[in-house]
Amino acid sequence: MSEKPHKKARIGRRALLKGAGAMLVLVAGGGVWRAADQGVFDPEGGPAFRPWKTWRAEEEGPLALVSAAILASNAHNTQPWIFRVGGSRIDLFADYKRGIGTIDPFQREMYIGLGCALENLLLAARAGGYEHRLTLAPDRSNPVHAARIDFSPGREEILPQYEAIPDRHTNRYPYDTARPVRQETLDALRALNDERDVGVFWFATQAERREVGGSLVEAAEAINADENQSYDNSEKWLRQDRDAIHHYRDGLSLDTMGLSSPTLLAAKMLPQPSLQTLADEWLRAHERQVETAAAFGIVAVRDYDDNAQRMRAGRLWQRMHLWMTEEKLAAQPMNQIHERADREVELGIEPAFGDALEGFLRDPSWRGTFTFRLGYTAEQTSPSPRRAARSVVTKENSS
Repeated sequence: MSEKPHKKARIGRRALLKGAGAMLVLVAGGGVWRAADQGVFDPEGGPAFRPWKTWRAEEEGPLALVSAAILASNAHNTQPWIFRVGGSRIDLFADYKRGIGTIDPFQREMYIGLGCALENLLLAARAGGYEHRLTLAPDRSNPVHAARIDFSPGREEILPQYEAIPDRHTNRYPYDTARPVRQETLDALRALNDERDVGVFWFATQAERREVGGSLVEAAEAINADENQSYDNSEKWLRQDRDAIHHYRDGLSLDTMGLSSPTLLAAKMLPQPSLQTLADEWLRAHERQVETAAAFGIVAVRDYDDNAQRMRAGRLWQRMHLWMTEEKLAAQPMNQIHERADREVELGIEPAFGDALEGFLRDPSWRGTFTFRLGYTAEQTSPSPRRAARSVVTKENSS
């Protein structure tokens, strides 16, 4: 069971965030030193963000492929991967110590994130002149061993998605409701899929967005009402100050939350809020994100519990997100319905959200495993912190 939430004094933030004036008061009122210490003036500086800038120059050979892999999308930025690197082989392992607890009780999101890392790694392999042979779940008796990739010399091929790797970030800002995503864009994204046991379903009409969006909000409310899920979702992986960001080099930072400039500054300058305040603010942000989605997508698989299919779903999500990055489209994973559906199974309660997912797809041969929104926004988001490639690599003969 998850650790119980810390008890902290609740802070009435909303009364303090009345426009840009809050920014001037906080900085001018003797807080310049704290602003610098919290990374207000240089939010992307320091070692936690260096992998985004040096990923093509810092390493050589197979280790350079890991430098690309670690920049992949993954749930709550837990970075749940370990790589064993040899001369012509890389093995990928799941790091169960980096799970999200009750938010992901069956490691569904963990393996989707491992699939995302594989997609980046294989794009980098092609750019580096490697042919590859990928084996997913090479040892079914050991689910920790997620994949094996064998390499041989090949032809160099640099794809646009490879070039987009350092620019791909989750964008949690509101999207432009006056700018729809065209059907040909959705068709182009669907065409990126080359797997028979993975598919993507679109929900782009007003009625479809209302249906999926309403369920997403209800799922977020249910997460907030679940003490353990609320803690695992809102606080466990949140890095609220610069010291934590550069110490852990993982998790969710305030700069990636899609906050307005005055709210972001106040969040950095004020003391850490209570769990309830965090949960309430997350729900309000979630509602804004749902309301401004131009479309929702649900990635589905044939076998919901199969780790190999989860990783294939992750590869497709990463591929689509990189393509969207090239096309100046914003995107954000929104997996609250799945997280509640998994929690229903874990607790043995009525499958309200599991049934909702089945109803969305209207095809019992598919199971929704990952939901996201997409759209256009002028707001540029920040990168999330990352551990260095060498810190997630183990020696070839390690077990």
